[in-house]
Amino acid sequence: MMYFRPLITLGLSPTVLLVLWVFTILVAATVGLLWVRREKQLLQSLQQMITDETPESESPAETVTKVKYEDIEAALKDLFETRKEELLQLQRLENYRRDYIGNVAHELKTPIFSIQGYIETVLDDVDLDRTTLELFLGKANKNADRLGQIVSDLDTITKYESGFLVLDQQPFDLLGLVNEVVESLELQAREKNITLQVLASPGEYLVMGDRARLSQVVTNLGYNSIRYGNENGNTRFRLSNTGEKVMFEVADNGIGIPSEHLGRVFERFYRVDKHRNRATGGSGLGLSICKHIVEAHGENIGVISTEGAGSVFSFSLKCASDL
Repeated sequence: MMYFRPLITLGLSPTVLLVLWVFTILVAATVGLLWVRREKQLLQSLQQMITDETPESESPAETVTKVKYEDIEAALKDLFETRKEELLQLQRLENYRRDYIGNVAHELKTPIFSIQGYIETVLDDVDLDRTTLELFLGKANKNADRLGQIVSDLDTITKYESGFLVLDQQPFDLLGLVNEVVESLELQAREKNITLQVLASPGEYLVMGDRARLSQVVTNLGYNSIRYGNENGNTRFRLSNTGEKVMFEVADNGIGIPSEHLGRVFERFYRVDKHRNRATGGSGLGLSICKHIVEAHGENIGVISTEGAGSVFSFSLKCASDL
């Protein structure tokens, strides 16, 4: 009774002490069971997470067999590696977002600063002659147009990427569209003495697509061909009907694109020659928009180019009669 003596001194009977002793044992056992149950649930949760991230070729049963109680450390390591890869992916997305915002800011800054410079010059010089005044205001207006084009292109590409822009696909004559675009580009081509040609075998070129959006693609490709074409060069618009699809291409004998840049020409704001591109205008989004429009039609746009020899941009559309 030496064990109970301190409690007996408190006036507790041996019966009460026995009850307290049994109660203490039960509480300790309950806590122990709850702890074991918690650890088991934690392991099961871990096993389930590993199972959910296991390839379909590997059955959950095989995964659970691998993850024994003594293998918790290995299971946690696998889970850590998976989460590490997810974190790296988030970091890549963050870098992409940061670069995109930086590019947008840079593209907007150039025309804004130009507009400010010309307007401030006009405001500061009250004796500016009429000819110089018109020249500066004309340049400011040109940069304002470029700024508006950048904003418009950003809005367009955002709608495509977010899925808010819906195509209005109807049957239409692609050859007729190409002829209209060529006619609209004659002035720009004449300034560099570039010959525009439309090459198409006799036949039908009825395709299914959004005529307005595809007109934007053809116009952009044609305009780029002229912009980067050589003086006295040529730009050829070629159509061919395979029976299932109509193949379209724009070819020129201009400056071409270095091979190391070919894989990135459709990226937003990517410029092969930054100085030359900005000097000739453009938002840096044209080819990216073309890519989105063509892909929205279920097709792909491609490019073949040799530096100093010219470039060929091409895509295809499904024939309307084949749908």
